Amino acid sequence: MSKKLFIFEDDKYDRFFPLTCNRPVYELLCGIMRIKGKISHVFPGVEVILLCRDYLERVLITRTRQKVNQFEVKKDDEILLINGRVLPPGDFSEKVNFSNRESFFFSGDDLVGWAGKGEVFGKYKAFFQSLYVRDQIRSQKSKLTVTEIDVKPVNYLWDLISQNGNQIEADFARLKPSLDFKNMFKHCQVDDDSLIYEMEKVYIGPGSQVEGQAVLDARSGSIFIGEKVNIQPHTLVKGPCYVGDGSVLTGGKIREGTSIGPVCRVGGEVDNSVFLGYSNKYHEGFLGHAYTGEWVNLGALTTNSDLKNNYSTVKVMMGGETVDSGLTKVGSFIGDHVKTGIGTLLNTGISIGFASNVFGGGMLKSKYIPAFFWGSAEKQEVYEFSKALQTIRVVMERRGVELNGDEENLFKKIYELTEKERGKLS
Repeated sequence: MSKKLFIFEDDKYDRFFPLTCNRPVYELLCGIMRIKGKISHVFPGVEVILLCRDYLERVLITRTRQKVNQFEVKKDDEILLINGRVLPPGDFSEKVNFSNRESFFFSGDDLVGWAGKGEVFGKYKAFFQSLYVRDQIRSQKSKLTVTEIDVKPVNYLWDLISQNGNQIEADFARLKPSLDFKNMFKHCQVDDDSLIYEMEKVYIGPGSQVEGQAVLDARSGSIFIGEKVNIQPHTLVKGPCYVGDGSVLTGGKIREGTSIGPVCRVGGEVDNSVFLGYSNKYHEGFLGHAYTGEWVNLGALTTNSDLKNNYSTVKVMMGGETVDSGLTKVGSFIGDHVKTGIGTLLNTGISIGFASNVFGGGMLKSKYIPAFFWGSAEKQEVYEFSKALQTIRVVMERRGVELNGDEENLFKKIYELTEKERGKLS
């Protein structure tokens, strides 16, 4: 007998586009950890299997080195499924946990989880294999024995941004018992003329350097600095904040609620935003209440608006429809491999699709830029797949990362899936 934890994506994955066109929702960063890591942390020592759309499978296996879309279980195994949109609260395991008694846990129309024995699991195998199919869960709910719980999954990408500060604090508390605060300064370099407020709420990883005239201000929240991070002079970091392994802060103001994933280079002003990893915002410019994917390069003075002049709630284009976020502060959603030219101005609530290249300066008129877009406010064209792929390959090689065949196939699939969105481009 063994315990198996399945983390699945459901049919609301497209509410997190453009970040989830090439990854499941649970691979998104919120706080210090990706959602998958938060869920796994609640159930230590169990085998984790990831469930996703079929076309993501090969790349996800390579990236995570975990089992993906494998449903083989033994009759006496204890099985637990958890929705990959769940940011587990501190008491989550008291509400959803392994059990010999079959249970479907719902929050409204959202399937939060399922618990049961392996011998029962097989009865629902086809259902579990297609949880990401549109309306599959809602159409089957009336046929199931349901337990309602008060754990509501996140519904949109802006939910991750609005909760990011709180999640930094929650993750800091999760990780704190395993962090070596006592010997921290033996393994990192903090220059004498740097300034740290509330040292007890700051962790600096091995090999990291905080240079002179840099300020770490944890009075409003915890600050977690990963390994081999370089914080250069005249950088202000205000907590809650997370800076991932190998990243460089090149001056400027990194404000509350910001998470910067691994191997990023970030400068200028950033407020309550997330960089997933391997991205550059090296120069001046403002990014606020934004979510930026991997392998993004924001040209000098690229700036987004995150507040409308009339202070009304921000509406976001999604799947051809307008969705009211209910929030007054929403910035930009920038997919993987996006490039912006110098002086690019981004509308409040704009979404920029996978591998798009926008340039020419000034304000982009549209609030929705499709994947593989090439152009400016005046002229829009399709970014030919072969040319986009060549740029992707060059950018990754500059960081010592090779683009593999599975990724090429996935990117081709994304190009095909988003072809209709580019139908009106010349």
